[in-house]
Amino acid sequence: MRIRLKYIVYLCSLLIFIIMAVTSCSIDTYATKKNDANQEILSYIADNDIDATPKTSGLVFIPINEGEGECPESGDKVAFHYKGYYMNGEVFDNSYDKSYPLIVQLGSNALIKGMEEALMMMKKGAKAMVVVPFYLAYNDREYAPVPPYSNLIFELEVIDFISVTE
Repeated sequence: MRIRLKYIVYLCSLLIFIIMAVTSCSIDTYATKKNDANQEILSYIADNDIDATPKTSGLVFIPINEGEGECPESGDKVAFHYKGYYMNGEVFDNSYDKSYPLIVQLGSNALIKGMEEALMMMKKGAKAMVVVPFYLAYNDREYAPVPPYSNLIFELEVIDFISVTE
């Protein structure tokens, strides 16, 4: 009977250890992936002599053309073109291939967080390049053809927007 009890205690202890190890690994893995993503982005900035630093959110915003007027806000409908790249420069999506720009309402969760943040920093006619860390993009989800944990680069061009206050 005592042997059986020791055996059960041993198995329970082992099970608790395994659960703790798996749980702590998943937290460490995400933190490690986030740190690796930030390092990849900083290396990209340095390797390409880009004069920009990541925002508090992690987004890197590189203005190309400032545009005119005000910037759109949450709730505004924005018409824009984009070209999406992986960090190696390969294009994975391009609205310029379509006969019309993408039109979305900001704040409606229709876009990844990084793209929405960038659009709210752009005026009509503005062009910018943004480097979006995975945690402001698709995070740990696959969004075909984008694999999970992918840092992305976008060229953005705001064509027009309709303000909710107009």
